[in-house]
Amino acid sequence: MSYIYSKKHLQASVLIIILTCLVFSNKLFSNTFEVSDTPKNLKTPINSKVNDFAPTFSADGKIMIFNSNRNGKYQDLFISYNTNGKWSTPAPIMELNSPYNDETPFITYDGNLMVIFFSSDRDGSIETPADEQGQHKVSFDIYFSIFENQKWSTPQPVPGEVNTVNHEKYPSLSKDNKTLYYSTWEFGKGNKENLLVQATYSEEGFINRKALPEPFNKGYLDYALFPAEDLGGFFVSSTGPDSIGGFDLYFVPYKNGKFGKKENLGKIINSKGSEISLTRIEQQYFFCSMREDSLGEFDIYSSFIFQDENFETRAILFDYNSDVIKEESFDYLNALSKYLSNNPKINLEIIGHTDLHGSDEFNLDLSKRRAESVKNYLVSKGINASRLTLKGAGKKYPVINEIGEGYDEFNRRTEFKIKK
Repeated sequence: MSYIYSKKHLQASVLIIILTCLVFSNKLFSNTFEVSDTPKNLKTPINSKVNDFAPTFSADGKIMIFNSNRNGKYQDLFISYNTNGKWSTPAPIMELNSPYNDETPFITYDGNLMVIFFSSDRDGSIETPADEQGQHKVSFDIYFSIFENQKWSTPQPVPGEVNTVNHEKYPSLSKDNKTLYYSTWEFGKGNKENLLVQATYSEEGFINRKALPEPFNKGYLDYALFPAEDLGGFFVSSTGPDSIGGFDLYFVPYKNGKFGKKENLGKIINSKGSEISLTRIEQQYFFCSMREDSLGEFDIYSSFIFQDENFETRAILFDYNSDVIKEESFDYLNALSKYLSNNPKINLEIIGHTDLHGSDEFNLDLSKRRAESVKNYLVSKGINASRLTLKGAGKKYPVINEIGEGYDEFNRRTEFKIKK
């Protein structure tokens, strides 16, 4: 895998990316999304007997970075690579880690530029004024680093008005990278009160910080806001009035500049333990939980969630120039078959797309055969063939009109259009 990196892009903080059209529904979250399978513990080597927390992913879903204290007292950032559906043993990221805590990472979405934001109380972070004993406390600040020439740059504090004497954690960015979201709280008050804040990018950095309006910051702890513009809202972890355990995961609709009500994701995702720090790759959702089958403390889990709107995925993989579905695609297809079984009134049009290599004729035929392979798999799981129609698009509708690593992966995809 390769990426194209640019310091100029980082300084501008404006990435030319293809945005998915916003989809908004007036229905409640529970009526527009369906959890099709019980969340699965990623187990070893990802999870350990201590905290494994705040997963974030590269644009193609092949790189996961998270924080863990498996190597000692302090939290470090670890990286793992997905090859043929299996995650490699996580390794500490030496360029990013300090002798102190480095945690709650967030990778920007654009596959052409990989930038990481994270929180740290390393030397150089803002200190509190001296107390009566003359002691200073070092706060958590938000840092960033860019990956270029196969290594991470030296982390730098995020410029602007973000970092203060209070703790700043859980950074995330809007799709266009112009709005930074994060949580902040005073020393000793993290379990009592906090603010969800946003700041806007300018030439001076991220400025105009302000607390998010209702339904946030209204007497409950809200952490780890995750933007989901393509779904028309935000995910957040909260101790809301209808929480099942400690922290639950919620979805908050957003339309025309206004937030809707927090909608609990329900009893399959949320448990009597705490769930926090949700992220997603298409229809696969990842989050942290302290539920019964945790290996120790917080573990990382995943689950497939489908929406009753058109969707597409790059999780269905094929051998090169072949219509044979690779084994690592089966979990996704099994979850999709459960979704269809639970929703017998939904029919699907399956549309195959290819990258831009090869002739138009070859790719059109290949995309049709791949769509047919998806249909045959779903039929083998009990889905009536009459509910599934096929179409091959070949290379006619690329997501990115480029050829090569970092582009081909985005164009190879399967699209599903819901027919009722």
